[in-house]
Amino acid sequence: MKTTTKRRVGASRKAPARKTGATVRGRGKGLAARAKRPAAPKPVARPSRPRIRGRTVVVYYSRFGATATVAQALARELVAESREIRARKRLSWLAMGFGAVFNLRYRIEPMDFDFTRCGLVVLCAPIWAGKPACHLMTFLDAARLSGTRSALLFTTWGGGVEHTVDAMKGILEARGSQVVASESILCRKVPEDILRARAREFALELKKRY
Repeated sequence: MKTTTKRRVGASRKAPARKTGATVRGRGKGLAARAKRPAAPKPVARPSRPRIRGRTVVVYYSRFGATATVAQALARELVAESREIRARKRLSWLAMGFGAVFNLRYRIEPMDFDFTRCGLVVLCAPIWAGKPACHLMTFLDAARLSGTRSALLFTTWGGGVEHTVDAMKGILEARGSQVVASESILCRKVPEDILRARAREFALELKKRY
């Protein structure tokens, strides 16, 4: 025998209860709070260090041997070729100072002046009377440095070299070479092992930066 359930005529099913305004507002606040959360910071792109392409060459002039010690240690640390600027005539103290003050050019032995296929040219020379040795200036008059980068390493008996470095930057940039680093090493009464250590420090700095 089947049992039937009679539905009251005119009665409708109950509609689902609507959410109150407080509930809606609460959810709205949650959405707003999530919307206000700060976005994760974007990674900052760091500029890459310029890499020097081509081989490195250390060019040096030395009168008493200290600059040669520094330049050779630098070349070994950089695994670089070295080229020596050789004077035609050995100068006296008076001639060195006189030539530097009056920007004279002293003759040097023939050498390879073409550096256009080099990436970095490191110039090493002593300071005479506040200026680079005359033989370095003779070399620069003939050197082809266009498109290269250069670094300066001076040996000195004391005193600042900022003015010398600024003057050399102008000379080299006029010849198409960009100066990327400079250093000076005090060499008066300094043992050779200390000079070599200072040269290696400069070489390591160059390798880190370029």
